[in-house]
Amino acid sequence: MTPRLQPPQLRPAGLASARLIRTNQGKEYWVDLGWPGLDPAHPSVDIIDLDHSGSITSIGGTDPIGNRFREAARAIDAVATWSVAKRSKAAVIHFDQPSTGNTPVLALNDSGSVRRLKHALRVPAGARGTSDLSPSLTKAEEIAAAHPGHDIRLTILSDFELTDTDPSDVFARLAAFPGEVHAVILNTEPPADLRGENITITRLEYSDPPGALAAAIHRSLTATRRGRRLSPLHAGRTQSSIPPLSPDSATAKAAAS
Repeated sequence: MTPRLQPPQLRPAGLASARLIRTNQGKEYWVDLGWPGLDPAHPSVDIIDLDHSGSITSIGGTDPIGNRFREAARAIDAVATWSVAKRSKAAVIHFDQPSTGNTPVLALNDSGSVRRLKHALRVPAGARGTSDLSPSLTKAEEIAAAHPGHDIRLTILSDFELTDTDPSDVFARLAAFPGEVHAVILNTEPPADLRGENITITRLEYSDPPGALAAAIHRSLTATRRGRRLSPLHAGRTQSSIPPLSPDSATAKAAAS
């Protein structure tokens, strides 16, 4: 049987199969999501923060047809399928705040909760398309504070072309966020100030195959799940914002002391 290959881009509609990887001299045609593993030993909350600014949603933007929503839904479904206990939880928030599109923190083992999360993966009614990260970061900080005893992860889907009046304060708050921060950056260079021991960065480009964004979100959602396996071709896409052996790394400093 001749396999049907999907176009290797983020923009076109259609999701990658989670079953196959086809390669041609190392080129991925779609990305396998791997296995999400079993429920984590400790409860966790994944906060998915969505940017709907014009540089993403307009014609010629990073994702004008909303493929990021379909890929995020794919990742949520993959993890929900293997969630039995209530320990894996998630919430969807948006750069525009306050927002009718926010969800509460919902357990991934409940089909109704999963439907609510996926329904929130869209541009909310009344959204202005702000490029300010600060309002949604405040919301994420509130969620983290309301869930002590949970492993907190904030996954931001954005091109990081931010318009906050004090961007240095925003970057400092990300570095001080009480949990892990995963910046999934859509077709732009990461800001130089996006650095912190808790910050990892995944860069996605137009040339990436379908499933690349889903794999990035899957990586966040499964960070503390037991036995998870990442796509072997996606495993190296996410990098620490501070290289582990650099002078700025606390790990390197601790090893040297």
